[in-house]
Amino acid sequence: MSDIPDSGLDTVIAAFGDDPTTTTEEVGAGTQPDRGGRSNRHRKADRNGKLGQSSRRAHRDSSHRAGEGAPSARRGRRQRTHLTLLDTLATATLGPRGRPLRAGLSALGIAIGIASLVAMLGIPASYQAEAEAKFNAWGANMVVASPATDRRTSEVSVLPESAPAMVDRIWSVNSALTVRAVPDASVYRSDKIPQAESKGLTAVVGEGDPLSTLTTTMASGRWFDNASSTLPTVVLGSNAAATLRAGLGQRLWIGQSWWAVIGILDQMPGFAGQYDSAAFLAPKAAANRWPGLPISQILVNAHPGEVDSVKSVLAETINPAKPAGVDVMKPTQYGYAQDYFFELFANLALGLGGIALLVGGIGIANTMVVSVLERRGEIGLRRALGARTGQVGLQFVVEAAIIGLLGGVLGVAFGAYAVFCFTAYSGIHFAIPAWVFAAGPGIAIVVGMLAGLYPSLKAARQSPTVTLRAT
Repeated sequence: MSDIPDSGLDTVIAAFGDDPTTTTEEVGAGTQPDRGGRSNRHRKADRNGKLGQSSRRAHRDSSHRAGEGAPSARRGRRQRTHLTLLDTLATATLGPRGRPLRAGLSALGIAIGIASLVAMLGIPASYQAEAEAKFNAWGANMVVASPATDRRTSEVSVLPESAPAMVDRIWSVNSALTVRAVPDASVYRSDKIPQAESKGLTAVVGEGDPLSTLTTTMASGRWFDNASSTLPTVVLGSNAAATLRAGLGQRLWIGQSWWAVIGILDQMPGFAGQYDSAAFLAPKAAANRWPGLPISQILVNAHPGEVDSVKSVLAETINPAKPAGVDVMKPTQYGYAQDYFFELFANLALGLGGIALLVGGIGIANTMVVSVLERRGEIGLRRALGARTGQVGLQFVVEAAIIGLLGGVLGVAFGAYAVFCFTAYSGIHFAIPAWVFAAGPGIAIVVGMLAGLYPSLKAARQSPTVTLRAT
């Protein structure tokens, strides 16, 4: 058998590849020795060795290139399956946009639960505001400072003239009224009436804010201004005006001189009622008529809940040099009654709010569970198309949060309107705690997410074929 040329051998090897089991006998090659004394068998072994080395080098190169490309391919697959925030929001709004009626009914169920919570908290808060207004009118927030009397010497202290300005600087003071008693100044309708028939009416000088401090209003006329305070004018309490049968413009005989009536106060509640029988003289005119009148009382109206703090610093504020010379008292026990009733209202609101939150939360959870279970077919379809469990769960959690937010806002609006109608019908103050307006939507979002998370994850973990078959 003749020798096969080198070019023909290369063609055969290329046709069979780099199979080391391929021999020259299979293609008709002989074993005759060549000119150099080497046989065909030896030449074939050399070629096979070279081809084996080149094949191994090519395999290593291809494996190295494949190893370099694999991480990038895996990274590419992760990037392709990652959902951005916009993608999540877009998929989460597909359900409400595709079936607005179902989304609206779900939001309505949430709104009813939140509205019941707002109403249960708003109605007790309105009654508490009404009680607070009544207690304040009766003097629950009033503190009275007066000169103290020494028990050993029976000496009466004198309050400094700087005391009214110092009291106004206390941050928890709402208003204050300084009262100076006018000695030997009875009030008469005429100068012909005997002095013994004064009928218990007294003359005082009031400086400050009497309307806010005494919790009253003007029945007629006005209080003193810069012009009238320098003239011999007087403002009567309601009982004094009724006793004297006096009206605006009428002159009264007070302290051996005539004073014209420019105003009449309404009836005063609680402790302030003692001034219903008083005649308030113009401050500057009274100072000219009776100079050097000492301070008899300083009536302080504190902000709600700040009575004790005002009482604790009032003596040191009025007379820093001698706090013991100031007698500070709460004239009524309404403050204690106010604290007791407010504690009852707080406990009532807490109990009713907890019950409303439980009922509303159950309603919200039931609405979201039914909504998710009705869409198991959609969940199965998304799983069949390659969506992961976390992506499906995130979609429905965000959708539940959106529906919960809508229902929470509507529920707060419905509940506030219900409380407004109730208070208008009952004739009491309208009051809803400010935190309810933020807590209502927040509770709806949290409860909606928790209610939608479990059924969506449960459905997403099932096989797509089982989920689709169940629809």
